[in-house]
Amino acid sequence: MELNTLDDILEFALEREDASYRLYLNAAKKSSNPAARKIFEELADQEKGHKKMLLNLDKEKVSTYTFRKVPDLGISEYLVDISYHDSMTYQEILIYAMKNEEKATRFYLEAESLTDDPELKKLMQMLANEEQKHKFRLESLYEEKVLTEM
Repeated sequence: MELNTLDDILEFALEREDASYRLYLNAAKKSSNPAARKIFEELADQEKGHKKMLLNLDKEKVSTYTFRKVPDLGISEYLVDISYHDSMTYQEILIYAMKNEEKATRFYLEAESLTDDPELKKLMQMLANEEQKHKFRLESLYEEKVLTEM
């Protein structure tokens, strides 16, 4: 898929959010761990919200988007990718989700650097900023629930 227009980018982002939504929803249904199920359900709800936001997005909303400086704990950068499996532990779920958000952020920032169109640049930066927010939330959970309990 080529990402040359605002519509191309929105379509790609919608497909990605929908795939993540379905993955997290399926993981929640299959999880026997109540804490893991809750995290997967929350992640699915977030992705559903992103999809709704993207469906209602127009050029005016992109131009008025307010960027929020998102702290980066840098935890995911030190962790190894994990493949999804039905019996993931809470820690593995957080790692899996963090790595997904890290990859999405990197993708949008790299795509932003490939265009000279200011409108497309802003959209890519906006999508990256949203992914950074999720990564920060997941890293905060990891720090609070995993690193402090080790």
